[in-house]
Amino acid sequence: MNHSILERRIFETGTTEPAGSSRVVRAGRISAIIEAGALRAISLGDLELIRQIDFPVRDQNWASLLPHVVFEDVEETADGFRYEYQFEVGDGALLCRTVYSASSNGTLKAEGVAEARRDFITNRTGFTVLHPINGFAGQPVELRTVSGGRENRMMPEHISPAQPMMDIAGLAFDLGGAKLDIAFDGETFEMEDQRNWSDASFKTYCRPLVEPFAYRIEAGDKLQQSITVTVSGQPKTLTSAQSKTFALGSVLEEPLPELLLAGDEDWFPDKNALSRLAESGLKVLLLRVTPANAAALLAKAKSVIDIVSGALDLEVVLDDDRPAELQLDAVASLCAQQKLSPRYVMALPAAYLRSYQPTSDWPKGLSPEHAAVAARAAFPKACVGGGMLTNFTEFNRCRPDKTAIDYISHSNTAIVHAADDGSVMQTLETLPHIFKSARVIGGDRPYRLGLIAIGMRTNPYGDTISDNAAQGRLTMATWDPRARALYGAAFAVGVLASTEGQGVSALALASPAGPFGVLASEAKVARPWYDDHVDATLHPIFHVLRSLSGADKRYAVTGLPRPFAGVAVSMDDEIMVVIANLTDDVESLALPADGNAALLDASSFPDAVQETGWCQQAMTHMSAGTVKLGAYACLFWRPLPKR
Repeated sequence: MNHSILERRIFETGTTEPAGSSRVVRAGRISAIIEAGALRAISLGDLELIRQIDFPVRDQNWASLLPHVVFEDVEETADGFRYEYQFEVGDGALLCRTVYSASSNGTLKAEGVAEARRDFITNRTGFTVLHPINGFAGQPVELRTVSGGRENRMMPEHISPAQPMMDIAGLAFDLGGAKLDIAFDGETFEMEDQRNWSDASFKTYCRPLVEPFAYRIEAGDKLQQSITVTVSGQPKTLTSAQSKTFALGSVLEEPLPELLLAGDEDWFPDKNALSRLAESGLKVLLLRVTPANAAALLAKAKSVIDIVSGALDLEVVLDDDRPAELQLDAVASLCAQQKLSPRYVMALPAAYLRSYQPTSDWPKGLSPEHAAVAARAAFPKACVGGGMLTNFTEFNRCRPDKTAIDYISHSNTAIVHAADDGSVMQTLETLPHIFKSARVIGGDRPYRLGLIAIGMRTNPYGDTISDNAAQGRLTMATWDPRARALYGAAFAVGVLASTEGQGVSALALASPAGPFGVLASEAKVARPWYDDHVDATLHPIFHVLRSLSGADKRYAVTGLPRPFAGVAVSMDDEIMVVIANLTDDVESLALPADGNAALLDASSFPDAVQETGWCQQAMTHMSAGTVKLGAYACLFWRPLPKR
């Protein structure tokens, strides 16, 4: 079936907003990608040196302000390139100009100016440099300080809860023979380990966090900064071409994580949709309640659990100024009234939904340890969890007392710092680092994750969530359009693939309905195409989770090349392999054997979002050989049994 360009864009990413264009530029042996005012993937041949240099402007809630482009120009010569980018934010209150220039001698310079036309409030305005994880984590670096000192340091191997380096004037790396030097001027810089937020990078940024924020740039003031990058030498090893053939390995000792559905206010389908939810195969509701809304939400949860013949896990957000025992006893009583017996319970004071620097003043009232003790008393038959209900960041900075809990937990959002398609998919690269670091913190305690999603459930870093009524690519927004598109399904496959060998016991990738729903429902935001098709009652992620729920064995997936992520399971000895294309390009994959397959892509999208049984109905014979997967497509493949 032929679809318009606009429809295809909606099917792939959920939004009518086009993805940003990009352009490759070169200066001698150095290449880079120009995209949305930033310089990305600065590389020496196949070796990535710098993931990104950008000049973002953050508001008082740490959301990145969308720029209004005033001027943009690229000049390329035989010796290198020059890229100029001018933009406004705050309805013209701040005018910013960046110039990136590079020459064949291995030098690249970034110059930035921000001029306030009116008083402007910001949490950060200025250059940031993103360093890759691979080849940098756990490796030596020379730090040059603002006072002129030099220190030999190490980049963190495990994720650092605090800034691993401060007072930065320069950084020098030895990358296996290639030398990389980065000099900063115009402001004191420091580094944070962005893996905390699942960003696939370390970030060197301006204005130290010990300075007050939000802060004011006075009308007429100018901020000027520059970064000079010098590259020399040659890496000793080059990246070899990847094979695009994969194979099923042996049965893994650890199963696929238990797949949960996250529950919250307005995340429940109407009664007519409950039967479709039952067909998802998802049987456990991870419900978040407060003492104020517990009665209403537990009643809704009961209707879901009854129809899916499932179970309940609880996250309880406690009032900070009331005894934990009284609050949790009340929630336990409400559970008993609904004849619900939670298997796992985690309680946390509301103050700990906020983020605090390791050296900051922490809340003085009700503590997570006190909440855990009270939860054990109120729910004696349940396992009691510890950790955070927000990101790994907060878990890493406020580590649970393992003696008081039975398991550890935290959640994750992929759009804290960036919301473009490439950056969001790159967060999948970071998840194994998060899992390993969390396992070190948790020791022998089981690791049960909360909601792992693109969108942000609550904002630990500011007072509000970004309003995304127009449904674009926006940081710190709950309603991310990609959750209801092929992109969201592919992202879910990527998350599950990243858990292989990481000891993750459970996680939620979706909710029944709402911003993270497996089911489509009316919303307070625009839902392009869905709003005009009342029969479109599912999101593509429904089929990913349905095909994997109830698995009794998990298989290793070997040899799968980088554009793809894959998960292999079996149910009653029938194998199901789900492979996702994590890019917006058409990618080819070699199937190792004959089988039956269904392809969830832009062509099949309209049928798939109407039929709960689409995957089984769409299965057709597919011979061994090359198959093409379109942008963010998912392949469901059942190899034929060996004779």
